[in-house]
Amino acid sequence: MQEKITQEQAFHLRKIELEAQEMSKEELIGALLDCWEARFQQKQIFQASSRAAGLMFRLDEEEPCYVLESEEDLHKIFGHEPTEEEIDNYFRRVWEHATMELDMEEIILDSED
Repeated sequence: MQEKITQEQAFHLRKIELEAQEMSKEELIGALLDCWEARFQQKQIFQASSRAAGLMFRLDEEEPCYVLESEEDLHKIFGHEPTEEEIDNYFRRVWEHATMELDMEEIILDSED
């Protein structure tokens, strides 16, 4: 992960790590929830701005697509031993994302205002 962030971001992460060591479990949970809330808000702002510019993005909060090499990989994704139905649904979603087609009706090339 470190090569994907700037030095300034790495500094801030280290600072947060040091501050978090002093926090209680309840404080850590609250901070984590605050981060997720901020992430969702940023996503909504990005989508609204993109839509206003005539661009549509599909940003799902689902698990990322992994290359599965063993049944243990499925356990890591789900956090438990998945049922056959869960595995089928997972692969169906991965397939739909991989083969997604553009909806030409949703693409706006020029404003008609």
